[in-house]
Amino acid sequence: MSPRVLRVAVLFAAVLLTLQAWRSWVLLASYDQGIFQQVLWNSLQGHPFESTLSSQLSTNVIHAGELPSVDYERLGQHFTPTLLLWTPLLGLIGGAALPLVQVGLITAAGLTLHRLALGLLPERTANWLTYGFFAGNALIGPTLGNYTDLCQLPLAVFVLMLGLVERRRWWITGAALWIPLIREDTGVLLVAIGLWLLLRQRQLWPLAMALIAWGGGWVLICTNLLMPLFSDDNAKRFMVENFGQYLGDENSSSSLGMVGHALRQPLLLLQQLVDPPGQTLLYLLGHGLPFLFVPLISLDTWLLAGPSLLGLFLAQGANDPLSITIRYTLLVVPGFALGALFWWQRRPKPNPGARTRLAWGAALSLSLLLTVSSNPHRSLSFLIPDSIDPWVNSPPWRQWHHGAAARQALAVIPADGSVAANTPLVPLLARRAVLVRFPFATGFLDRSGSPQQVDWIAVDLEQLEQYGVAFRGDWKQLRNARRWLAAHRDSHRVQAINSGVVVLQRNGVQHPDLEAALDRQLDRPLPADPRRRS
Repeated sequence: MSPRVLRVAVLFAAVLLTLQAWRSWVLLASYDQGIFQQVLWNSLQGHPFESTLSSQLSTNVIHAGELPSVDYERLGQHFTPTLLLWTPLLGLIGGAALPLVQVGLITAAGLTLHRLALGLLPERTANWLTYGFFAGNALIGPTLGNYTDLCQLPLAVFVLMLGLVERRRWWITGAALWIPLIREDTGVLLVAIGLWLLLRQRQLWPLAMALIAWGGGWVLICTNLLMPLFSDDNAKRFMVENFGQYLGDENSSSSLGMVGHALRQPLLLLQQLVDPPGQTLLYLLGHGLPFLFVPLISLDTWLLAGPSLLGLFLAQGANDPLSITIRYTLLVVPGFALGALFWWQRRPKPNPGARTRLAWGAALSLSLLLTVSSNPHRSLSFLIPDSIDPWVNSPPWRQWHHGAAARQALAVIPADGSVAANTPLVPLLARRAVLVRFPFATGFLDRSGSPQQVDWIAVDLEQLEQYGVAFRGDWKQLRNARRWLAAHRDSHRVQAINSGVVVLQRNGVQHPDLEAALDRQLDRPLPADPRRRS
């Protein structure tokens, strides 16, 4: 292991763990972070994969108008067995477990890539490839976000490749078993690796066919047989939201059904592959930049990343699949890194010269600059404004104080209390059986199926006011939260208010001073609707 690479890896891990800790403290971690914490906490209590937060995203709630359910199992939305690996760690260190796992796995992936490259390339080239991996916006962005199961993927893919190169049967077997169990769609990467083996190492065709059969077969079994056992979410939500353009008027489809619809519309498929062309090109350039664009001219890239890229290019949805800083990029990051590695391996002189290293260094610097300027997941909001017009920026000392004040206010809520909280407060309250997102819900279904109201309401009005001047989603939540609070003053009493973080208890003890403080908060003028301003 190169000392330089090791220093880069340590720096990468230290900076990203620090920023993750900062995001958590200043309430920038959000809904997904809460979902994963609640799933793991419930698993520790003997109720694996259950989550009221996940239930709130289910088709039963969104489309049928039901209340979130305590016994809803998330496996109907995403089939993620390997998530349970981190359950003991959550029990030991609490909410810090998931950022630690995410940054640790990504760092380990970079070191594994370096070992793989050392076996195939000169040390200098292997070092530069690893620098490119750690400097990519497509890697740093999702690593700084909420926990995602896909953070396991780069390490698993590199371990499989290392096993192939070093002929380590147990590494191949372990990684091949691991990859499809990460999430219901990650078996596609085994299909891609199998196709790559068929073209590049034909003598391993039996292994290639086994990987294709296992990876592709597991995707089909998961999405068409296993996930429907838990809920209809994959068919009625995710297929429709992500691939509804191929389904016409149908409001439900299996993965096989969606593929059939898409194949019968070849012109629409071709259009979706490149539409929007500018964003598609920028997405590919962003992946290629930290490797000096080498992956874009490497056949290995298109073999290894192509199937996952195809899925991203053909999808749509509220979470833009072509945003380079969100979790979906981790599906293709390994393919781009390996594409660059194998391109250099096939060069007659696989060692970058002085001019190439100069250009590569400039590309790495530009990639890091673009990453910082994009402020992924508001991780750098203490330096970079979230909006220029209107100006939205909060100095770090104010953010720090607000995080401390929020924790002080939330301390009045008992550990077993049922809570409705708005998004910034969700991760702080997730380790409990009942938590729903306010103001979208304040009720839930208990284990007998009976509707209940939560006992506690927690809402961060200050952060909604801060972002509501520029972002309409925050503005709408602020408006709806204020309306709910004004309408329920008789039944819900303020138990704490600090830095705009308000905690109310249903039928709680009345505190006139706190009620007066909430009155002053609600009397503040609502910011103008950002949509009307624009």
